[in-house]
Amino acid sequence: MLKIEHLIKTYPNGKKAVDDLSLSIQEGDIYGFIGANGAGKTSTIKAVVGIHEFDQGEIYINGKSIRTDPLQCKKVLAYIPDNPDLYEHLTGYQYIN
Repeated sequence: MLKIEHLIKTYPNGKKAVDDLSLSIQEGDIYGFIGANGAGKTSTIKAVVGIHEFDQGEIYINGKSIRTDPLQCKKVLAYIPDNPDLYEHLTGYQYIN
């Protein structure tokens, strides 16, 4: 379902947030990112869901590239940011949908 190959993400200030990350997550797997602040967890997730561009590497969702086919990739993803206050006006049901 998700395949990341040699992902590199560098911010304009020169800080390398993700340095050559490769992983594969199959359908039905549960995967978690654990690490210190600045380790690249959020940067990786935002690259996977198409919010952040990345410098090198490739991200595939169900075999499709997030770079070349972002709409098809986003149709099968859901992302809820770590600060969900943006959605205070939604009911629980609306939030999940």
